[in-house]
Amino acid sequence: MNELNRNYLYELRNECQTIVRLLEDIKGFIQANDIHGRVAHMDTFKNKLIGHMKKVDDKLYADLSKTTKEKKIEMVSITVDAFSTAMNGMAERILKFFDKYPINGDATIKLSLEFKKDFQTAHEDILKRLNNEAKILFPMYEKHCC
Repeated sequence: MNELNRNYLYELRNECQTIVRLLEDIKGFIQANDIHGRVAHMDTFKNKLIGHMKKVDDKLYADLSKTTKEKKIEMVSITVDAFSTAMNGMAERILKFFDKYPINGDATIKLSLEFKKDFQTAHEDILKRLNNEAKILFPMYEKHCC
């Protein structure tokens, strides 16, 4: 693997750690009904998460897909395509959460049971996506790309 791609993966892994830390902080603020703490972290969290998802979707999937097709590694190609589809579904649900609950929107809504339920679903999707990246996609990228 070349230095550029090694740095890219290092950056993605660091982003995952930051995103998980922010996500857990926000979960704690929600459980404590701390609107101010949640609002203070949510914008940073949203920007980091969306930036990370874009970076993974634009480069990692493209590189893996291209490499596996060129090298005719069918099982890896099928796995990458399946993950891409699943991750896109997760990304859509996560973005819908942010659309439904704008960061500076009505604070009382953000304390509602519906918000907490929707946050829990988004929380699970985010953790699942990041775990899949770390455990499956990043190692595939290391092994097959560049």
